[in-house]
Amino acid sequence: MDSIPQELIDTIIDSVTESSLLSCSLVARRWRQKSQRRAFDTISFSSEDDMNRWCTDIPQDSDGISSYVRHLKIEEIFSWNESTLSHMLASLSSLTALSMDTTVIPDELPGRISCGEFGNGITALRLRFSRHTFATMTSLILSLPNLKELYVEDCEVTPEGPLPTHPITPQRRPLNSLELRGWSSRNGVGEALAKCRLTSSLLSSDVGITGIRQLLLVSSETLVELKLYDSAWFLRAPD
Repeated sequence: MDSIPQELIDTIIDSVTESSLLSCSLVARRWRQKSQRRAFDTISFSSEDDMNRWCTDIPQDSDGISSYVRHLKIEEIFSWNESTLSHMLASLSSLTALSMDTTVIPDELPGRISCGEFGNGITALRLRFSRHTFATMTSLILSLPNLKELYVEDCEVTPEGPLPTHPITPQRRPLNSLELRGWSSRNGVGEALAKCRLTSSLLSSDVGITGIRQLLLVSSETLVELKLYDSAWFLRAPD
């Protein structure tokens, strides 16, 4: 086994199915780390208790399993009893993507990100099927200093309301891509993001999202590509 080049081992592990990764990790020590890195590249949680168990049971070593996670998915958590999500994000040193599906954003999360406790490595944020206050959602988005890709689907916020209560990263660079999807014509996400002067090089939108006109105005100097899935809707006069 020692005579096999590491590059060949890595190629074999990259080609096997996910169900075979556990077996690969048991072949030899040289197979273990690559297998674990792929197996734990993306992790998902649907309860706060499961996240607490992860934080308790998995060692937070700089080169251990927690450092292999690059994408964290959270689904259907409607309330938080403690700072579980903050502890989780702080433990994932290599995290680059965060997805929250039908999940409430904890009120304290944007503030802790703004203080630099964690989140510097997150470049992709995906929010789906959730309801947030204007301040909470925009605070989370704007507090991530290196965010490059933002996807928002069927998230309802009130367009009118106070500006984010947490500090915003100064001189934010334009996003590489901003995608808004959904069928609610009154969810106010477009207006909320335009109100915070969020700009993007690529802007794409599905039918029913309001605020695209405002986003086009604030992104006029940086926009290089625009995708509208219903141009007739875009050209109609507002109700």
